Amino acid sequence: MHLDKIDVAIIQSLIQDGRKSFRQIAKEIKVSTPTVESHYTKMRGTGIIKNIVPMFDVDKLDEQLSAFVFLKTNPSQSVNIANKLSSIPIVQGIYVMTGDFNLMVKVIAEKPEHIEAFIREKLAVIKGVRSVSYHIVARTIKEEQTIPLKENMAVKLKCHYCENEISSDPKTLEVGEFQRYFCCNSCLTLYKQKYKGRIDAIANKEK
Repeated sequence: MHLDKIDVAIIQSLIQDGRKSFRQIAKEIKVSTPTVESHYTKMRGTGIIKNIVPMFDVDKLDEQLSAFVFLKTNPSQSVNIANKLSSIPIVQGIYVMTGDFNLMVKVIAEKPEHIEAFIREKLAVIKGVRSVSYHIVARTIKEEQTIPLKENMAVKLKCHYCENEISSDPKTLEVGEFQRYFCCNSCLTLYKQKYKGRIDAIANKEK
């Protein structure tokens, strides 16, 4: 799957202001409102657009600070450790990296001692963590999620059943307003069997 010029234009418009309506975006990029809605829904379904949420400036909030925690882990356990950390509320971001430290975790807490407690009570007890280092952010100069987009940029898709990357043309399934993508007919069939009740309920609701 590839981004087309309408996809790129919609993303760039939302980056400028995520509060824009489909109608406003349509007028701006000179297409119809249903076209914007269709492309937006497609990008939500593929995961290119995860969500549209406000970005907070932690520096302007009392009793809130952010820190980056660097972990050296057993390489074979990095993803498993990252998944365990993802459920902890103060964890805002987790990144698998190359180099001496192979995981970086962004956390937001009220006080430095809360970060220390998180490291001592949550990180240090996880099997596979070899060493931990952290740095508290003194001031944020720039924090954005903009990326250079261009037409025909390839989009990586994961199978909604087995979660493996899809290397060929995906099999698709309409579930409500979103599409689900599968690497093969077997995964598509197994997904339908597993979520039959939910799929039927959504289909009946739309009638």
